[in-house]
Amino acid sequence: MLRKTNYVLTTVTACVIAAAVTVGILNFAAETAKMRLAGTHVTPDYVRYLSQGYAFDTVTTKKTYLLTVTDGELPVRIHLLTLDVNKHTLDVLELPPNSFAIADGFSGTLRDAFKTPVYKDIISMSLCLKIDGCASFSAEAFGGCAELLGVSEQENAARSALDGGSYSRGDVNAVKEYREYLSKILCEMPERGALESFTLLMNLIANCVDTRMSVRDIAEAANFAKGVTAENMQIHIAPGFAAKFGGEVIWVLDSEAVADLLNERFRARGAEYPRESLSIPEVKCEEFPYAGLSARVTDII
Repeated sequence: MLRKTNYVLTTVTACVIAAAVTVGILNFAAETAKMRLAGTHVTPDYVRYLSQGYAFDTVTTKKTYLLTVTDGELPVRIHLLTLDVNKHTLDVLELPPNSFAIADGFSGTLRDAFKTPVYKDIISMSLCLKIDGCASFSAEAFGGCAELLGVSEQENAARSALDGGSYSRGDVNAVKEYREYLSKILCEMPERGALESFTLLMNLIANCVDTRMSVRDIAEAANFAKGVTAENMQIHIAPGFAAKFGGEVIWVLDSEAVADLLNERFRARGAEYPRESLSIPEVKCEEFPYAGLSARVTDII
């Protein structure tokens, strides 16, 4: 009788878990479907903007997200991901964690900024770039993502992600290794599709990702990424150089090169900003150590 009771309880528990997972997946699919349906009835942005008197060139079709990988406390990798919704392109900007920035009274590295409640705003103000959402997760979670997607063993990808000091050391091999892991993850997710990827990573996202983005926001970002292929992805390292300052090594951003890169790849047409507008010291880099690395994901892999 006891065995029969245990069997019944086990069966019921399994059914409840399966039902919960199914409901989660169906809710995600429903949200995605609602967005697609809404997209067919909402007046396009450029029509609304033109009716308000804005010039066509100023209409933005790009969305930018801030993703930070940490060692459990502080950043080891910082990325800005910009999606062009119409051209279906993805540009990623790698910002070394010890990059120096000045913004609205703040002066310090991005690692220092992460300790404040206005981390996202400091990066946004420093680069004059609107950030539509942000999330952070540990290097272990990054490794878990790589393993779940079949890219690499968790330990190897996590170890590579933790070495955020490689930029300042000039360790080209370590920088290239991390970019390879990141490139493979970025390529694998659209290859599987938004629903499959989200379902596969659902537990990791729920338990390991720190974000204020809602499920709808995440689903919307995934929907924006639809149609982006590896051929249309690029990963850039913020131009600059390592220097000693105040007893520590910082990454000094090349203001002119950063401004040019942002204007070319991360801003909508007609929304360019000169280097004087950026809240970073106006410094010219004599030699960018990673200038020879290809930005194209297909070349990185």
